[in-house]
Amino acid sequence: MSNRSSGVQKLKPGLYGLSNHLLDTSWPKIRNAKAAMNRLLKPGEPPDVEQLFAMLEDRTIAPDTDLPDTGVGLELERALSPIFIESADYGTRSSSVVTIDDDGAVAFWERTYGFDSSGQMASETRCVEFVVG
Repeated sequence: MSNRSSGVQKLKPGLYGLSNHLLDTSWPKIRNAKAAMNRLLKPGEPPDVEQLFAMLEDRTIAPDTDLPDTGVGLELERALSPIFIESADYGTRSSSVVTIDDDGAVAFWERTYGFDSSGQMASETRCVEFVVG
Protein backbone atom coordinates (compact mmCIF):
# COMPACT_ATOMS: atom_id res chain seq x y z
CA MET A 1 0.00 0.00 0.00
CA SER A 2 1.24 3.49 -0.75
CA ASN A 3 0.20 7.09 -0.31
CA ARG A 4 1.26 7.58 -3.95
CA SER A 5 -1.03 4.99 -5.51
CA SER A 6 -4.47 3.62 -4.82
CA GLY A 7 -5.37 0.16 -3.60
CA VAL A 8 -3.43 -2.69 -2.13
CA GLN A 9 -0.80 -4.42 -4.23
CA LYS A 10 -0.23 -8.10 -3.48
CA LEU A 11 3.45 -8.97 -3.90
CA LYS A 12 4.78 -12.23 -5.22
CA PRO A 13 7.96 -13.66 -3.67
CA GLY A 14 10.97 -11.76 -4.90
CA LEU A 15 13.21 -8.77 -4.37
CA TYR A 16 11.70 -5.29 -4.42
CA GLY A 17 13.09 -1.79 -3.96
CA LEU A 18 11.49 1.26 -2.39
CA SER A 19 12.63 4.86 -2.30
CA ASN A 20 10.63 8.10 -2.27
CA HIS A 21 8.29 6.99 -5.01
CA LEU A 22 6.37 3.88 -6.02
CA LEU A 23 7.56 0.36 -5.31
CA ASP A 24 10.28 -0.71 -7.75
CA THR A 25 10.52 2.68 -9.48
CA SER A 26 13.45 2.27 -11.84
CA TRP A 27 15.73 4.87 -10.26
CA PRO A 28 19.50 4.28 -10.25
CA LYS A 29 19.61 3.88 -6.45
CA ILE A 30 16.91 1.18 -6.59
CA ARG A 31 18.59 -0.68 -9.43
CA ASN A 32 21.98 -0.49 -7.65
CA ALA A 33 20.55 -1.61 -4.30
CA LYS A 34 18.70 -4.55 -5.84
CA ALA A 35 21.82 -5.66 -7.73
CA ALA A 36 23.83 -5.45 -4.50
CA MET A 37 21.18 -7.40 -2.60
CA ASN A 38 21.27 -10.11 -5.27
CA ARG A 39 25.05 -10.37 -4.75
CA LEU A 40 24.89 -10.29 -0.93
CA LEU A 41 21.99 -12.65 -0.24
CA LYS A 42 22.92 -16.29 -0.56
CA PRO A 43 20.33 -19.08 -0.25
CA GLY A 44 20.67 -21.02 2.99
CA GLU A 45 23.07 -18.50 4.56
CA PRO A 46 22.20 -15.75 7.02
CA PRO A 47 22.81 -12.29 5.59
CA ASP A 48 25.88 -10.35 6.70
CA VAL A 49 24.38 -7.32 8.44
CA GLU A 50 27.54 -5.22 8.04
CA GLN A 51 27.60 -5.88 4.28
CA LEU A 52 23.96 -4.82 4.08
CA PHE A 53 24.71 -1.60 5.96
CA ALA A 54 27.69 -0.98 3.66
CA MET A 55 25.34 -1.28 0.68
CA LEU A 56 22.94 1.19 2.33
CA GLU A 57 25.85 3.61 2.82
CA ASP A 58 26.72 3.70 -0.90
CA ARG A 59 27.27 7.35 -1.84
CA THR A 60 27.73 6.75 -5.59
CA ILE A 61 26.18 9.55 -7.64
CA ALA A 62 24.39 8.33 -10.74
CA PRO A 63 25.47 9.56 -14.18
CA ASP A 64 23.33 12.43 -15.45
CA THR A 65 21.99 10.23 -18.27
CA ASP A 66 20.49 7.83 -15.68
CA LEU A 67 18.84 10.45 -13.47
CA PRO A 68 15.07 10.72 -13.30
CA ASP A 69 13.36 14.04 -13.98
CA THR A 70 11.22 14.55 -10.89
CA GLY A 71 11.06 18.32 -11.36
CA VAL A 72 13.68 19.34 -8.76
CA GLY A 73 16.45 20.28 -11.20
CA LEU A 74 19.63 18.49 -12.25
CA GLU A 75 21.81 19.53 -9.28
CA LEU A 76 19.31 18.22 -6.73
CA GLU A 77 18.63 15.08 -8.80
CA ARG A 78 22.38 14.36 -8.57
CA ALA A 79 22.40 14.93 -4.80
CA LEU A 80 19.40 12.62 -4.33
CA SER A 81 20.69 9.85 -6.60
CA PRO A 82 22.90 7.86 -4.17
CA ILE A 83 21.49 5.18 -1.89
CA PHE A 84 22.96 7.18 1.03
CA ILE A 85 22.14 10.86 0.62
CA GLU A 86 24.50 13.36 2.19
CA SER A 87 24.00 17.08 1.71
CA ALA A 88 24.03 20.24 3.83
CA ASP A 89 20.29 20.35 4.47
CA TYR A 90 18.87 16.94 3.54
CA GLY A 91 20.04 13.39 3.76
CA THR A 92 19.96 9.89 5.17
CA ARG A 93 19.43 10.01 8.92
CA SER A 94 19.01 6.29 9.55
CA SER A 95 19.15 2.92 7.82
CA SER A 96 17.45 -0.29 8.91
CA VAL A 97 18.12 -3.96 8.32
CA VAL A 98 15.50 -6.52 9.34
CA THR A 99 16.24 -10.24 9.33
CA ILE A 100 13.72 -13.02 9.94
CA ASP A 101 14.87 -16.61 10.10
CA ASP A 102 12.85 -19.81 9.49
CA ASP A 103 12.13 -20.14 13.23
CA GLY A 104 10.57 -16.67 13.43
CA ALA A 105 13.56 -15.00 15.10
CA VAL A 106 13.55 -11.35 14.11
CA ALA A 107 16.44 -8.93 14.40
CA PHE A 108 15.75 -5.24 13.71
CA TRP A 109 18.97 -3.31 13.24
CA GLU A 110 18.95 0.48 13.01
CA ARG A 111 21.95 2.67 12.31
CA THR A 112 21.45 6.37 12.96
CA TYR A 113 23.71 9.03 11.50
CA GLY A 114 24.61 12.47 12.74
CA PHE A 115 27.56 14.68 13.46
CA ASP A 116 29.81 14.46 16.49
CA SER A 117 31.07 17.46 18.47
CA SER A 118 33.91 18.02 15.97
CA GLY A 119 31.49 18.09 13.01
CA GLN A 120 32.46 14.65 11.69
CA MET A 121 29.83 12.17 10.50
CA ALA A 122 29.19 9.57 13.21
CA SER A 123 26.84 6.61 13.52
CA GLU A 124 25.30 4.49 16.24
CA THR A 125 23.83 1.04 15.71
CA ARG A 126 21.14 -0.62 17.82
CA CYS A 127 19.50 -4.01 17.53
CA VAL A 128 16.23 -5.33 18.90
CA GLU A 129 15.62 -9.06 18.71
CA PHE A 130 12.41 -11.02 19.28
CA VAL A 131 10.62 -14.14 18.14
CA VAL A 132 7.34 -14.15 16.21
CA GLY A 133 4.91 -17.00 16.65
